[in-house]
Amino acid sequence: MQRGKLGIFAPSSPFPEDRFEAGCTRLRALGFELEIPAITHARSGYLAGSDPERVEAFHALLDDPAVTGLMAARGGYGLHRIVDRLDPARLARTTKPVVGFSDLCALHAALQGAGLTSIHGPVVTQLADLPTADAERLAALLRGALVAPLEAEGPTLHPGVATGPLVGGCLSVLVPLVGTPFLFVPEGAVLLLEDVGEAPYRLDRMLTHLHLAGVLARVAGVALGAFEGCRRARPHEPDALEVLAERLTPLGVPVLAGLPVGHGARNAALTLGATVTLDADARTLAPHHAAGAPRPSA
Repeated sequence: MQRGKLGIFAPSSPFPEDRFEAGCTRLRALGFELEIPAITHARSGYLAGSDPERVEAFHALLDDPAVTGLMAARGGYGLHRIVDRLDPARLARTTKPVVGFSDLCALHAALQGAGLTSIHGPVVTQLADLPTADAERLAALLRGALVAPLEAEGPTLHPGVATGPLVGGCLSVLVPLVGTPFLFVPEGAVLLLEDVGEAPYRLDRMLTHLHLAGVLARVAGVALGAFEGCRRARPHEPDALEVLAERLTPLGVPVLAGLPVGHGARNAALTLGATVTLDADARTLAPHHAAGAPRPSA
């Protein structure tokens, strides 16, 4: 999106107004004009408006010719309630990049299922707290640039190199999509996983669910972001990294931990649905394509 407006939408939970305004200020400083419909500020219990209101607001921004990209105000909870109400025809024909993470991964999965790329990146309320490099990386992706490879800050759990479409995101958001038409993990994919506040045994349960559902058998590699606050309850129990290693290394595919993605102090933007190379030996994740276009066939 070289010109035009970045449309802000709230498909999940309501947000703290001070963090929202701080994020909007940073977006404007990055050179973006913003379109913020009044409904974005709606509140209905733990949701940012009713289900029909949130769907209508998203569709309106997709349809608005002046809006050339969309960014979520906040994650939280709510997209699972409306993902089946989104208009498949609108999704299939859009070329607008959609940005978000956490609860937004349900929407990302629907977009990838429609053959589109999208941006796993900050929500507005997170943006003000991120380092300059992450904010500038997001701006570059929104403007159609191909960004640099990400370097992992954690260990290689299983060596090797894999190339395939990047899919996934927040583990606890993806698992409830198993058994629905909306989970998109094609054969040969590189699966991105991160999460926040989940005890290691809960990570074990969710990864085991993906294993039993046959999802993990399809992946060519696993890229692990932050698992912020995923602490063990007792010293003798395995920590999050040990659980991830125990559940994922038997796949025999490259597994790389510690990518600066997710709910931690950093959240470097990545293009979901586009081809990446995960090099667990060099400890990098390298994008091949920018966001906003139909998913490349090869």
